[in-house]
Amino acid sequence: MSDNNEAGNKRIAKNSVFLTIRLVVILGITLYTTSVVLDALGVVDYGIYNVVCGFVAMFSFLNTSMTNAIQRFFNYEIGKQESSITSVYNTALRIQLLLALIIIVAIETGGLWYLYHKMNIPPERFHAAFVVFQCALISLFFLIIQVPYSAIIIARERMDYYALVGILDAVLKLCIAFAVARYGADRLIFYGVLSSGITLLNFLFFLSYAKWHFPELRLRRSMNRQLFVSMTSFSGWNLFGSFSGVVKEQGIDLVLNLFFGPIVNAARGIANQINGGLKSMAFNLSIAIRPQVIQSYAAGNIDRTMQLTYSISRLSCGVLYLMELPILLECDFLLHIWLRGNVPEHTATFVFIIAAISFIDCLNAAVSGVIHASGRMKVYQTVSSTISLMCIPSAYLLMQWGFDAEWALVMVLLFASLSHTVSLFILRGIVPYSILGYVREIVLPFLTLVLLTFWLPTGIRLLMEPGWWRTICVGICTVLFVSLMAYPILLSTQERNLLKEFLHKKTCKSQTLP
Repeated sequence: MSDNNEAGNKRIAKNSVFLTIRLVVILGITLYTTSVVLDALGVVDYGIYNVVCGFVAMFSFLNTSMTNAIQRFFNYEIGKQESSITSVYNTALRIQLLLALIIIVAIETGGLWYLYHKMNIPPERFHAAFVVFQCALISLFFLIIQVPYSAIIIARERMDYYALVGILDAVLKLCIAFAVARYGADRLIFYGVLSSGITLLNFLFFLSYAKWHFPELRLRRSMNRQLFVSMTSFSGWNLFGSFSGVVKEQGIDLVLNLFFGPIVNAARGIANQINGGLKSMAFNLSIAIRPQVIQSYAAGNIDRTMQLTYSISRLSCGVLYLMELPILLECDFLLHIWLRGNVPEHTATFVFIIAAISFIDCLNAAVSGVIHASGRMKVYQTVSSTISLMCIPSAYLLMQWGFDAEWALVMVLLFASLSHTVSLFILRGIVPYSILGYVREIVLPFLTLVLLTFWLPTGIRLLMEPGWWRTICVGICTVLFVSLMAYPILLSTQERNLLKEFLHKKTCKSQTLP
């Protein structure tokens, strides 16, 4: 068992590296691609593309939610070491085809009505908008059908290929941005068609790899009805949780817009973009570790399940803190440089509050991973989603009473913390563990790390004049000091031993090289 755990830990480390490289490369290419596309299409056509595709993209949360749901069933069968993966594949494919059919019909009816009667589009650009709308639907169809294949790749922990496809996708989007800039006819239609082509290509990449490397993905005419009901129920509750998250985000935006106007919405959008990129870096650890959490639970190894859960929580919060601290300390300067002085009011404060929310999200992602592994989703999704959504009426009441815009996000933080606390009690009803032990193993070490490390980069910030030199010094100091202190404070004894062993092997390997 220990040998299996050691091999699993090595896969987690390797997969985390692949996913981090994937994210960094994609973020860099995407930021540049956005500017190229904006220049190529122009402001009007770029706005049309975003509003039309954004309407369809509202349903894109289905992709992530269904991937997590189907991946759970793949990993559960792998953990039990049973040969039911073929049944899971056939059931998942039928569910995705049915879901794709329902969504496409719904959007083709309601979406087209909204396009014709509600969207504010210049008459001369309506045909182009219609074509882009259909291209977006084609992309959505292939994204939904792709889920069983991307899910099995993640479940089998082939993160190197998963990262490669993601990077290739970003590179191809940059290539078509340059192609659009040189195109002589209708650039908006050209861009929409090529974007759909990339989605189709991604589908073929995942399909061909999964079919080639996993021979258990065989089509069968018969269907396991019991498995269909189980997967549909699990996926339904998973979708409910994801949908409530979308409602929460949109609801808070509507409340802020109602009382303060679009400038505050822009401030929140900028803050979300900053924290979203950093949180994605931390969440890579969850993606890398979650398959083994599910497999350990399916095998009945509850000790390793909780050990991995604690590791996810500590490491993801540590990575997020390492990246957030220098940005929070130099927030005003970095916002001024990035936005060229045009910084909406409330932006810096929003960045701080959303950063705190991100830490709660990291902790909750680890807990939800175990609940996902158990399959007991109904109570968790109902209770946690209901508590999280309470931030919307609470924010509305505070705004009615004359509170500042920041208090709307404080309500999000408050109810996210309450939801996570309740989730800990729900988890205790699924697996035997101590909530006090959770606080001792995760919360206290992280708070200790924060209290012992924030003062040095803060002191540097107070002693130096604002500018690039101070920002660089704060960043270097944070990375070195937090990394040094995290080793004895945040890491467990086993994690420290694994790190020592890894560094020792790398050192010995470098010394033996000619």
